[in-house]
Amino acid sequence: MLKSQLAPGCSSRTPPGGLASSPLSVYTDVMKLLGTPLSPYAARVMIAARAKGMELAVDEADGWPGSATLRAVSPIGKIPVLVDGDIAIPESEIILGYLDDCVPNPSLFPGDARQRANTRLMVRLMDTYSTPSFAPFLPSAEPEARSEALRRIGQALGYIDHFRLDGEFASGEEFSAADCAWIPFFHYFETLQPAFGVLDQVRRYPRLDRWWGRARATPLGEFARGVIDEAVAKMFAKQRGE
Repeated sequence: MLKSQLAPGCSSRTPPGGLASSPLSVYTDVMKLLGTPLSPYAARVMIAARAKGMELAVDEADGWPGSATLRAVSPIGKIPVLVDGDIAIPESEIILGYLDDCVPNPSLFPGDARQRANTRLMVRLMDTYSTPSFAPFLPSAEPEARSEALRRIGQALGYIDHFRLDGEFASGEEFSAADCAWIPFFHYFETLQPAFGVLDQVRRYPRLDRWWGRARATPLGEFARGVIDEAVAKMFAKQRGE
């Protein structure tokens, strides 16, 4: 994405006087995402940027929750954080809105007011009601925590199925922020299926199951699954000391 194509106020730039004394000083050329695709919240930002054709550098080395570099940029200490010149933006929902303001087309929130509200609702329902989604499936987790995670995932999917505008995409007939948000989650549901039956929660809702069958095979779905699987493989290799 050329800087000339970015909306005013959204270019990656070095402000007057430079950034030498700022923790953002190393991020001056392109938008940079602090995070790892292991996080579905970071992965959704990567999907959104790719959908818009935006140049986005991903810094996985410094993008781990609680890292010193991350905390210097954002005292919240959570990922993802988008750095664009002299600003740092936490929270994936806000980052998606920023990307959409910077590059309005194609929009992550297409359609009329009703459609846009449904897109935002689809993202919010997944984020609010399914968490904690994946930590309970780690080997160290208690069985009770896994049961509760499955219950919450099933509950969230039920709410989503009730309110969703049906169509080819997550919310109606156009690709949106809802697709960006759901694809990483559903990929993890599928990955965890053999051991924990997580995808069975999706299969309770045929419309959502059909959406995932379509979404996983799209170029953006294949991109997301690829970067997530690569990050998972690297994580396990590191744990094995490779």
